[in-house]
Amino acid sequence: MSERRLLILYGSQTGYAKDTAYRIARQAWRRHFSVSVQSMDQVDKWSIFTTTYPVIFVCSTTGQGEEPDNMKKFWRFILRKTIPYDALSGLNYAVFGLGDSSYQKFNFPAKRLSRRLQQLGGTPIVDRGDGDDQHYLGLDGALDPWLENLWTVLLDQYPLPKPIVPESVAPDPSCDIDYIDEHIDTSVGKTELIPGTHLAQLVKSDRMTAPDHFQDVHLFEFELDDSTQIPQWSPGDCAVLRPENLDSDVNDFLQQMHWTEHADKLLQIKPRDESIIPKWIPRCTTLRWLFTNYFDIMAVPRRSFFEMLYYFSSSENEKERLHEFTTSEGQDELQTYCMRPRRTIVEVLDDLPCSRVPLEYIFDVFPEIADRSFSISSASAVTPHRVDLTVAIVNYKTLMQKPRVGVCTKWLLNMELGRTVGLRFAKGTMKLPAGPTPIIMVGPGTGIAAFMAFIDDRVSRNISANYLFFGCRNEHGDFLHQEQLQKWVSCDKLQLFCAFSRDQENTIYVQQRVREQGDLLWSLISEQDAIVYVSGNANRMPDDVRQAFTDVIADHGVDDAAAYVQAMVKTGRYQEECWY
Repeated sequence: MSERRLLILYGSQTGYAKDTAYRIARQAWRRHFSVSVQSMDQVDKWSIFTTTYPVIFVCSTTGQGEEPDNMKKFWRFILRKTIPYDALSGLNYAVFGLGDSSYQKFNFPAKRLSRRLQQLGGTPIVDRGDGDDQHYLGLDGALDPWLENLWTVLLDQYPLPKPIVPESVAPDPSCDIDYIDEHIDTSVGKTELIPGTHLAQLVKSDRMTAPDHFQDVHLFEFELDDSTQIPQWSPGDCAVLRPENLDSDVNDFLQQMHWTEHADKLLQIKPRDESIIPKWIPRCTTLRWLFTNYFDIMAVPRRSFFEMLYYFSSSENEKERLHEFTTSEGQDELQTYCMRPRRTIVEVLDDLPCSRVPLEYIFDVFPEIADRSFSISSASAVTPHRVDLTVAIVNYKTLMQKPRVGVCTKWLLNMELGRTVGLRFAKGTMKLPAGPTPIIMVGPGTGIAAFMAFIDDRVSRNISANYLFFGCRNEHGDFLHQEQLQKWVSCDKLQLFCAFSRDQENTIYVQQRVREQGDLLWSLISEQDAIVYVSGNANRMPDDVRQAFTDVIADHGVDDAAAYVQAMVKTGRYQEECWY
């Protein structure tokens, strides 16, 4: 039998797949496998053809069934038509996907990857696993039994050389971290820019909704730095921001961890595997810098956080509680304690005063701050130096005493005008036609964000076949971008249909406006090949809007209207970009 090695490759957008990959790695270590964990785009792609040991793929889903950013290059590579059909005949693999079954394209990246690996001759070790956020235990509802099956099969092929390392034994830390002398020349806080980052200055931060409206929606305008090459983005693209924790939150956390005294003392970080820590993290820095810029202390902790924290508790009562959270039987209690009320890491540590993380384990315990993507509301063809973002401020209540607030939106709200930040650009899922083809846009709430760029771009090209269905609660409360929309209407560049759901006794939503304009819409769709775009909250709206279009088409004599709409989806004439 070949050597006891495993390669774990992940594609992760928000950190869940990466967290799962390292959880699998810890379990493999206990079973005496030598393990390497990398993102799919980090690995030497050609080496996959000669790998003689099992490869475990873990991938999440982003957008509308899209691959995560750090999987895209790998995915394009293995799709090459020049790859022989038996190129992976020596590969044994397993695939686990992370997704949400309430989305139409549930776990599409994992399904496509598994199918492609098999097409190229690969042999699945176990059936593909499909983690589902909708399961009452979350992703673990599918992951736990899948892992149990995986280890049963692998240990049959690779018998244990000695007993499994007990769960009571902590794994080795990923890094060696030591305080260093002040006089050593360092680059504290001087980080490498993440590739593709452009510097931009915040020049405007205005509330768009009425002061007494329950939801705060802000318009943030960023001016791109003239000293760097000005990027070209397309209508529908996103701006990607990496937020920071606020100074007040960091100070409270450092005090909570008894690290205040050493917060600004220089640290040297020596990763045991360079792939563990991003290159833009300085290897000589401070705790304050790390917990401001890299670690997400305001995140809702995942199961792996409790698994690791268990090893560092000096209280038997706390250890017992932490252990229960790490078992399959304890997942319902973990959901009740942590996930449902959205309890943060800081709040969990408040509840567990005898559980503190050793310095060398910080990269193994605390999650990374995830990038946030926002649809761009301005068109580069019109304002090439300006990036507008229409952002709903995350602020809501749970059973917890303090309101829950979003890390990124809180950071943006507290940002002073003139502050320079890094922006990256990412392709959106909705594509605008190059020519004058009519477009029908349905965008309630902040779903209008990308459509502002759509209309702005087309008006600059003197295209007037633009039809927008916008919905909100009140005309005088949350009619976003009202002034600009009405300007376009007044110069005959836009036909606007609004649904103000609470301004009359009976609620009115965008799908009702779609039905009311059935004759116009059918004419645009059937005679002018109009493209339909739907953007906004994914709760019920996308299904309701699709049903409204189906009804319109059926009302105009099409026997199988649902199939007609599905054909529009397949040809790109019905596009959705929705989120929870």
